[in-house]
Amino acid sequence: MNIGVQTAAAVGRAAIVAALAVAMSGRLSGWFAAQSGRQRMAAWTLLLAPFFTPSLLISYAFSKFALALVVSPWSHETLYIGVLALKVMPVAVILRRHLPSPLSAEAWQIYRTQGRAEWRERLWFRLRGAGDGPWITGGLVFLLAFADFELASLWNIHTWTIAIFDAQIGGLALWETLRLAVLPLGVALAVVGWMTRRGRRLAFGSVVTAARSSKERWPWWYLLASAAVVSVAPLAIVLVQAISGLRSLVENFVLGPEIGVSLVLAVAAAILADIGVRLTRGNRLATLLTAVPGFLGALSVSLVVLALFQLPGLHRAYDSPLPLVLTLGVLVFPLGVLLGGLRPRHTPSLHIARQLGSRRLLWELETRPHMIACGLLFCWAYYDFTAASILAPVGFTPVFVRLHNLAHYGQTAVLSAMMLAAFSVPVLVVLLFGAGSRYWAGRR
Repeated sequence: MNIGVQTAAAVGRAAIVAALAVAMSGRLSGWFAAQSGRQRMAAWTLLLAPFFTPSLLISYAFSKFALALVVSPWSHETLYIGVLALKVMPVAVILRRHLPSPLSAEAWQIYRTQGRAEWRERLWFRLRGAGDGPWITGGLVFLLAFADFELASLWNIHTWTIAIFDAQIGGLALWETLRLAVLPLGVALAVVGWMTRRGRRLAFGSVVTAARSSKERWPWWYLLASAAVVSVAPLAIVLVQAISGLRSLVENFVLGPEIGVSLVLAVAAAILADIGVRLTRGNRLATLLTAVPGFLGALSVSLVVLALFQLPGLHRAYDSPLPLVLTLGVLVFPLGVLLGGLRPRHTPSLHIARQLGSRRLLWELETRPHMIACGLLFCWAYYDFTAASILAPVGFTPVFVRLHNLAHYGQTAVLSAMMLAAFSVPVLVVLLFGAGSRYWAGRR
């Protein structure tokens, strides 16, 4: 299968995922607007769990099941598209909650009370009334699905990212690899350009969405099923497999250097992305220009950075951690922008806390949300595998590069224990750092 066919297949899959995300997110965003208190917290936790579950964990846990479906292509594709759609759905819901509609909630209510119209008129009114938000949402979800590599890596999915990655790792000359990537990269850039044109007047912020009835039960069933399939089931599978291998891992723990490398790289990338978010805050053009590369996917960005650091003047830093840190920073920057947009920055409570000089209140209202965002950026950078495989310097190998290579030989108890340990480390680091920071804030 040539790169053109694989690119076309990826376009088809991404279009299906985007359509599903747009259709579902519109109803879910209104339902989320009606939630409050503990129900709201539980709903957001269930929604975000699939997005923040590492793709490599899902790919590894379901690899036996996915490979068994290879003999049934439609079932194989359905599994991949379904899991991918569940994983990117949270992005669609967040965007639909925060991208403005031309019509207010009152206007929608007036329309509903005006009697029945033909289905064509209703469809046209809904399309015009939704504005550009659904189109921007669909475009971004399309890019995330189109550039996926880690979820498909162990499932034998025929897509352009797998083909180009295998070519580069297999020893193909870099410029030949870039030539192969021209077509898929052109598709991604075209979608980015289209999104920019449609969304140039949209502002990301807290938008009041018409609330749907909070008594609807189907969103809860969806959230529970999504979290169970994409987050709980993979973790449970790996945990059960790892039990018999934990003793061997403890007796001969060989992942220390690789985990240390991943931690250092993730910290550096999170700091870099956070600095970028702070510097570009309030400048919409700068934010957009800085975020666009992150939408193109880890594989495309890694290949471009690899080519740049082979040019005269930059080649001295080629075999150093700098290219990988820069790439990870670029990749997590859009997430930093999204998390920054969700944090309230100018509220009466925060203003009063600053006037009082209360460190405890400032911790609760400002510092803790910022640290949670940085912790998510840190974990996101730590779990990256694609950029690390292409850009890691000699003798500076991140942990998931080694584990991914071992995963091609099949699932074993020891390998599952190694996976579990590697995935647990950043979560433990974030929890310990958060607990220490809260204790310090309380004493101050």
